[in-house]
Amino acid sequence: MKNRGAVIILLLFSSYFNSASDLRASDKTDIAASFSTSVAEQDDNVKRNIMIACERLSGFVVAPGSVFSFNDTVGEASAKNGYLTGRVLYRDSVVMEPGGGLCQVSSTLFNAFLLAGCVIIERHRHSQPVAYVPAGLDATIKYGKKDLKVKNPHQQSIRIEMQLSEKSVIAIIKADNKLQYRYEIYTEEDEVPVPSVEDADRIRQGISVLVYRKKFSGDKLINSALLYKDYYPPAYVR
Repeated sequence: MKNRGAVIILLLFSSYFNSASDLRASDKTDIAASFSTSVAEQDDNVKRNIMIACERLSGFVVAPGSVFSFNDTVGEASAKNGYLTGRVLYRDSVVMEPGGGLCQVSSTLFNAFLLAGCVIIERHRHSQPVAYVPAGLDATIKYGKKDLKVKNPHQQSIRIEMQLSEKSVIAIIKADNKLQYRYEIYTEEDEVPVPSVEDADRIRQGISVLVYRKKFSGDKLINSALLYKDYYPPAYVR
């Protein structure tokens, strides 16, 4: 493998596309963590679906020791449930289905949970990297098949708040009291060589990703732990 030397560091109260300055000033007092992704290039149907999901997530409280389920909270991605048809990544193709955009919401919220020190119970990668988060930091969902589940390990409840603007969707984790620790997430990527075949120029480079979380007390590093490893295999570009 060829090491790309790509180390992506995400800090508490920071995000991939937008900074925490996007948050309304009045909302900062009890923020435990936040993360945002860009929706600037998304179409109206996808933005509508993101808005519906945000409304269903906002205000949800996860009690100490409880497990949050994205699918149980947001509901099935169906027209009956209010979702419009939008672009959905299915295997290595883009298809049109109700609920396009929900994976961006789940991925955005997933990163906020990581930065709040939550425990991953269930999380699935996409079949290929997505544009709105770094490789290894996505969280795809499929009602009845793939869910995002995290556990609140803290001694106090945490609360979800979602904000949507023309430019970004922001996931915010709030707590009544400041969390004991702060967290940083970073990834290390290696390229996976393209197979030596006749049409190799049509094959997308694969990626192997290690995802780590650092735990701090003030400025003192308590530990650094490998959370998981993702592998996006080489695939034909369609």
